[in-house]
Amino acid sequence: MGNEIRQHVRDRYLTEEEAAKYRKIRELVADELPELRRRAKARLRELHDAVEVFAELRRVREAQGLSLGDVQRMTGIDRSALSKLERGERANFTVDTLTRYAAAVGKHVSFHLTDATEA
Repeated sequence: MGNEIRQHVRDRYLTEEEAAKYRKIRELVADELPELRRRAKARLRELHDAVEVFAELRRVREAQGLSLGDVQRMTGIDRSALSKLERGERANFTVDTLTRYAAAVGKHVSFHLTDATEA
């Protein structure tokens, strides 16, 4: 038998039935892997876009001579949270947070949709 699995499960070898079950799982994962990778890459691109937006807000803030404390007072957003957003260390933010920060530095947030195949 060419595909014989000789892996120990705790203190014994797999039965043929168990080995077949695990082979089936590996095949399913292999079939799904390209789609999972595509979705992960798309999500990473989205996160990169968000990081770029906050980096731009930081550049605008600094150009206006505003400190994080100034933006905190204008938005009510914690200074450490603002700093983490600007550095790309916090990927989970709300639209409200983004729009409040943008408004504090005189900017407006706009969104556009693209086809998922273009992402």
